[in-house]
Amino acid sequence: MTRAVAVVGTSNIGAVKYAEAEIAAEHPDLSVTFYGLPGGKFAEAGVDAAGLFQPAEGDAGARKLAERVNGTAALDLTRFDAVLAIGDTLGMPQTLFMAAQYDVADWPTRRDRPLISTPAFLSAMEEAIAGRADHLARQFRGIAPVFAALAPYPTIAVTRRGPHRQEPYASVADHPELPRLHALYRDALARALAARGMTFVPQPAETMAGPFLTKPAYAMGAMDFRTEGKVLNDHRHMNAAFGASLFRAFALALGATSAGADPTAQIKE
Repeated sequence: MTRAVAVVGTSNIGAVKYAEAEIAAEHPDLSVTFYGLPGGKFAEAGVDAAGLFQPAEGDAGARKLAERVNGTAALDLTRFDAVLAIGDTLGMPQTLFMAAQYDVADWPTRRDRPLISTPAFLSAMEEAIAGRADHLARQFRGIAPVFAALAPYPTIAVTRRGPHRQEPYASVADHPELPRLHALYRDALARALAARGMTFVPQPAETMAGPFLTKPAYAMGAMDFRTEGKVLNDHRHMNAAFGASLFRAFALALGATSAGADPTAQIKE
């Protein structure tokens, strides 16, 4: 039996969209539909009482864009067996900024920053996550099951000097407790989403250069979801190889039967 899946989100759905052929070959039991909006427009979008996911009421420009990119202004999510939502950072930047500015008193390393207790740090992190998780739950209210993936971690280029440098990633790149922080954040996020009836799909380990960073190979040739053939070079959007890997993780979470998929497959840098 074929199950219908909707992949909905920001411009970051482009990675999965451009992997459509590979996904179809690996997951013949899944029929995939894509619906994307630019980040700000996606944040304002959501389902109505009938289950139609669409731009904010009165935003004619966003509706026109949605029609051009997706073939429809609104997508009826009640027609799908599952939804994969991609795009929000879900409290991650706030968590990393806090880690850059404070030392956690109960952790063994110090960087001459003001001290914060473990309970205070975890509470602030959970509060940052909760606000974004609440918003995501409102966007997809009444729709189930919903699986949620973070916007892809940027590549290591954002930690270096140059035009792609980006905070807070650069400030925490050499943080001695970054692996601990990554585990704590992902566990807290998984709990927060589960409490709101959603399932977290973590970024596949094979794509990661380290905590909160993606291998550069997965950004090479990334294309704009709005304009086929337009290549991006921003080290934040990812390519079809990344999209196929993320969808594979989603399919495993969904319990889909994959034909010929190798869950350990990687691409070389």
